[in-house]
Amino acid sequence: MSIIKSKKFNMEDYTKDDVIIALSKISKNSRQRVLVDQRSYLIGLLAYRFMMTEHGIADITGLKRDKINYNKKLALQFCNDKSYKENTYVIAQLFPFDFDVIETSRPHRLKRIELDVDQKLYNKLKAIGSILGHSDVRTTVKLFLEKSVKLWEE
Repeated sequence: MSIIKSKKFNMEDYTKDDVIIALSKISKNSRQRVLVDQRSYLIGLLAYRFMMTEHGIADITGLKRDKINYNKKLALQFCNDKSYKENTYVIAQLFPFDFDVIETSRPHRLKRIELDVDQKLYNKLKAIGSILGHSDVRTTVKLFLEKSVKLWEE
């Protein structure tokens, strides 16, 4: 079921305006799975192919920014899902794009490392940390890890 009828584009052929027009033809408030998937595909195109901000998409489409955020994530999350592919088949033929190439990791976010140590080592780290003015032993451990890696790289 598709409500979009148009010619098939190559990836270089279609424009941001073509995608916006197609998106405007899909009900903004429907929660039907087919329409939600089609809407998320088109919002994903605007966000990832045309590099539009969530606020920019919201301004053009009249959708709320949080709905834009949710839908653009759906496009990445379900791009390989069988039923998502079926629901977006016609739109994907009209507006081809490979969502698999989008990198979703966030390199600026910190990663947590858990480390179990015995009481003797913990007490030493705590003592060294207090000498260095650290109120948390994790700060001391991080400092030691950073210095160790720096030495290792030299």
